[in-house]
Amino acid sequence: MGKNKLFNFLIIFFGLMFIVNTAKTENLTSDDKKILVKNLVNEAAELIETKGQAGVDAIADKNGKFNTKDAYVFVTSESGADLINPAFEDIEGLPLEAYTDTDAKAAQIAIVDAVKDKDTAWIEYLWPKPGETKPSKKICYLKKIVVNGKIRIVGAGFYPEGQ
Repeated sequence: MGKNKLFNFLIIFFGLMFIVNTAKTENLTSDDKKILVKNLVNEAAELIETKGQAGVDAIADKNGKFNTKDAYVFVTSESGADLINPAFEDIEGLPLEAYTDTDAKAAQIAIVDAVKDKDTAWIEYLWPKPGETKPSKKICYLKKIVVNGKIRIVGAGFYPEGQ
């Protein structure tokens, strides 16, 4: 009888944990969102560093854990060209010179500049929410890594409430 109660408790516990972890982040504070985003970026960066192309493929998967409704991981080159951006695939591979939207171009420049002299950074810039075209304030965590001798910038962010 004791084993059945423990088993039922574990089923309920893990079910509740799943619900909590998959709930929208809109009720979280900015500090909570920063922790979630930083952890997501660090995990993605480690995956790329250890798994190579398999890690890149996992991050690019639109249905994977690195691309949720509330946050998505992107990977940018040191030139500002997005190599992976599951929420905005149309800009993947575009050189910085191809950006005609001044907010988007400024964001790409800010991303590259933020990690020129350091390995991680928090920045704010204007970027549309997925599925939208109007720019909104975005707070983003960035981590610079080196893969096969090339600098890559792994990032993810969130859009603060009321923006």
